[in-house]
Amino acid sequence: MPLPVVIVSGLGAPRLSAVAYGLALRAHGFDTYAAPQRLLGYGDVRVAARLVAEEVERVRDKTRSDKVHLVGMSLGGLIGLYFVRCLEGGANVARFVSVGGPLNGSALARLGALVPAKDHAVAQTVPDNDLLREVHERENPEGVRLFSIGTRGDFMTPRSSWDARGIEPVESPYGVFPVGHWMLFTHPGNHALVARCLTDP
Repeated sequence: MPLPVVIVSGLGAPRLSAVAYGLALRAHGFDTYAAPQRLLGYGDVRVAARLVAEEVERVRDKTRSDKVHLVGMSLGGLIGLYFVRCLEGGANVARFVSVGGPLNGSALARLGALVPAKDHAVAQTVPDNDLLREVHERENPEGVRLFSIGTRGDFMTPRSSWDARGIEPVESPYGVFPVGHWMLFTHPGNHALVARCLTDP
């Protein structure tokens, strides 16, 4: 029986998007759960990561599983990486998959750089900000495999955003410009890629 999968939704996407994405992964045999969120992901990434920590504990208790798999959609990838590296989440995670996540930040976030609060998710995805430096100063915890999936058709998170140090890159062929970012979450081929990351030896 595969480990349960906790899914983290992205910026501006309601928790329902993680629920819907979970249905696609259930077709591959996974038991899926959607992490709670606040402010549609526009709040502090650190706060969002603590909500992920609470959901991981809830799922572990419910399923009596020592560990879970973690999948982050778009900004959910950065939230998940923060949880795994900075909140000691790796102790409870077997595999982490970021899908279209701005793990190195996103140049597009500079358009929102006028946001005054440093604890706002848009400001926290501007390349080389305090949160990103904190994430990348940490090493991967032992016992966790980390993957990052991206596609050339994604203008929101190009390879410079999603291909991060210490994480196994997986380039998907299922992404057409300019809608490649959204195809990462809707195309069946990309669902199968995530499933392989969670199951292949």
